[in-house]
Amino acid sequence: MISVVGVTHKTAPLEVRERFAFGNRTAVGILRSVPFEAFLLVTCNRCELYGTAAATVLRQVLLDAAGAPGQTPLMAHEGPAAVRHLLAVAAGLDSMVVGEPQILGQVRQALALAAEAGRLGPVLSRLGQHALICGRRVRRETALGRGQPSVPRVAAGVVRHVLSDLSGRVVVVVGAGEMGALAARTFGQAGAQVVVASRTARSAEEAARSAGGQAAVLDELDALLERADAAIFCTGSPAPVLGVERVRRIMEARGSRPLVVVDVALPRDVAPDVRDVEGVRLYDLDDLRAHAPAPLALQAVEAAWAVVEQETERFLRWMSSRRAVPAIQALRRRADAIVEEEVARAGGDPEALRRFGQRVVNRLLHHPVVRMRERAGAGALTYLEIARDLFGLDGAQGDG
Repeated sequence: MISVVGVTHKTAPLEVRERFAFGNRTAVGILRSVPFEAFLLVTCNRCELYGTAAATVLRQVLLDAAGAPGQTPLMAHEGPAAVRHLLAVAAGLDSMVVGEPQILGQVRQALALAAEAGRLGPVLSRLGQHALICGRRVRRETALGRGQPSVPRVAAGVVRHVLSDLSGRVVVVVGAGEMGALAARTFGQAGAQVVVASRTARSAEEAARSAGGQAAVLDELDALLERADAAIFCTGSPAPVLGVERVRRIMEARGSRPLVVVDVALPRDVAPDVRDVEGVRLYDLDDLRAHAPAPLALQAVEAAWAVVEQETERFLRWMSSRRAVPAIQALRRRADAIVEEEVARAGGDPEALRRFGQRVVNRLLHHPVVRMRERAGAGALTYLEIARDLFGLDGAQGDG
């Protein structure tokens, strides 16, 4: 069984999602605590635990990890619905900004962390590969991702709406990770004067270079905000970077000039009560949902869903074919045992006889094994039952 349990922008508000915003080290620890295959997909708009266990089991793991109450509303799917959900997520169909491509990199990272934790087995490894293939196919074969939609693009639209124009405006991007670099490029392409602030000058310089902007360190943040028109926060800090008292001092230094602040971090970089400071226009991830662009034409979405269904069916066929493995293993064990018995009876060179017997067995079993896999993949489980009865496998020692 494959299941998924989690919180997303569709099922829980920001204050709930924050509790599940696990960092990489925490995610690895959570995965190592479970005895089954699992991976944890954490983004700015979702935290989803996938595993080869029942949804009720995954739910308790996630609630315990977050220290969340039992009544916390969690999304849950099992079986084909869980498979379809992951593939839709990888395709960008479940994103706040439909079609955004960043999710593919986040799925890859989730799989890498699961491998590091020793929890990426054959089933979820195969599922993860189907998810990545699905995401790439949607971007290659449909118009869903055309125009490179992203959260920073939505943020730029909000700031443009408030300021009327981004040309020549000073925009401070706080954070130099993947989201920060993308935000810097987005605002730079829109004509803004971008300054990237990060913990280290080196990381800030790398993000600023691609945007044609300037670099600064976080120690300069107050001075930067005193002259900025807007600020985009996207660090990985576990605690708020900007508190209300600090903002009040900054706004006093600005005089009457307003400041637009967009916080796309999870957990939030900007304390929620900053919204109450006069002159500040604060937008968080939930606020951006109202400004996210509508998906492209219906046919683009339908084409993307068609790819999701195709890849879901491919994976489910593979899963079904795995049901033939115990019968195939039992058949091979029975054949090997017969070879050993005949070798013992025949005398002579046992190794030569054993090699001869194995060649005969491999040739005899090739066609039945291929057919058993094919029939199991097509859901014809009665075929496996007949094969077990025909070859007397149900009582075979060590039968899987």
